Amino acid sequence: MKETYCDFIAGCFGGACGVFVAHPLDTIKTWQQASNTSVPTAITQIFKRNNGINGFYRGMFFPFVTNGAINSILFGVYGNHLRQLRRVCHSDYQREQLEYKNMFIAGSIAGFVQSFIACPIELIKVRLQTHHYYNKYIYGKRRTPMWMFKRIVQMDGFSGLFRGLVPMMCRDVFPYGIYMLGYRYTTTYLDNTEFVQARRRQRSDEDTEVDFVVTTLAGAWAGILSWVCVIPFDVVKTIMQAEENRKYHSTTHCIIDNFQRYGWRSLFRGSWMLVVRAIPFNAATFLGYEYALEWCHKYFQVQTRGPKFI
Repeated sequence: MKETYCDFIAGCFGGACGVFVAHPLDTIKTWQQASNTSVPTAITQIFKRNNGINGFYRGMFFPFVTNGAINSILFGVYGNHLRQLRRVCHSDYQREQLEYKNMFIAGSIAGFVQSFIACPIELIKVRLQTHHYYNKYIYGKRRTPMWMFKRIVQMDGFSGLFRGLVPMMCRDVFPYGIYMLGYRYTTTYLDNTEFVQARRRQRSDEDTEVDFVVTTLAGAWAGILSWVCVIPFDVVKTIMQAEENRKYHSTTHCIIDNFQRYGWRSLFRGSWMLVVRAIPFNAATFLGYEYALEWCHKYFQVQTRGPKFI
C-alpha cells in the first residue's frame, strides 16, 4: 500500500514540475494548431492579443494544479498494474522476459484511465489559451477556469466537457505504453555506458540514487518518442476543443474537413513546437517523479525491489 501512495505522490509532483517548465511552449503549440499559423505568427498574436508576455502563461494555474492530479493517476495506475503483472509471472526468468511487454501494457492501461480525467481539464485549458483568437474581446468577464467550466456546461451540457475524447484516447493510450517503455529502455541503455558509470563512481558518496543526466535525457527521449507518432491526433483534439460552435460532428469529420481545406500538412501543424515542448516537459516530469519517489520511499521506509523505475 505504501508503494501505491508513493506512486501517486511522485506522479503528482512530477506533473506539476513539467507544467511549470513547459507551459509557454504549450501555449504557442495550442495557438498554432487552433489558428493554422506558423510559430512566429502564433508568438506575435499571443503577445499582441494578450497584452504582452503574460499571454504565454494564460491558463497556467489550472493545468499546474490539475496536471499533478493527472500524472498522479497516470503513474499510480501504471505502478499498480505493473506490480500486478509482475506477480502473475511464475519465475524471475519469466518476469525478466516479459518486463518490457508488461511495461507497455501497464502504460497503455494508465493512459486509457487518465484520458477520462484529462479530457475536461485539457478542454478548459485549450479554451483559455485560445479564447482571444476565437472570441477576441467580445466577452468582458474575467476568464477563469471556473468561468470557462460554467460556460461549457451552459452551452453544451455535461457531455460537452468530454469534447475531443476520442482523438485524445488515440493520442494517449498506446503512446503512454511507448512512453513508459521508452523511458525504461533508455535509462537501462545509458546506465550501461562508460560515461555514466564513471560519473557514478565519482559521486558514490551522494545520498541520492537518481542520476540527473540519465533521467533528463531518458525523459526527454521518451517524450519525443511517444509524441512523434500521434501528432495528427493531438492537432484534431485541439481543433475540436478550441472551437465552440460544434462545427465538427466527429473525429473523422474534423480530419477530412481540415485535409480538404488546408491539405495534409494541416494535420501536422505545431509538430515542431510540440516536439520542442516535449523535451523540457518530460525531462522535468521524470526528474520530479524520480526525486519525489526516492524521497517517499525513504520517508515511508519502502523496501524497493527490482528496477528503480516502477
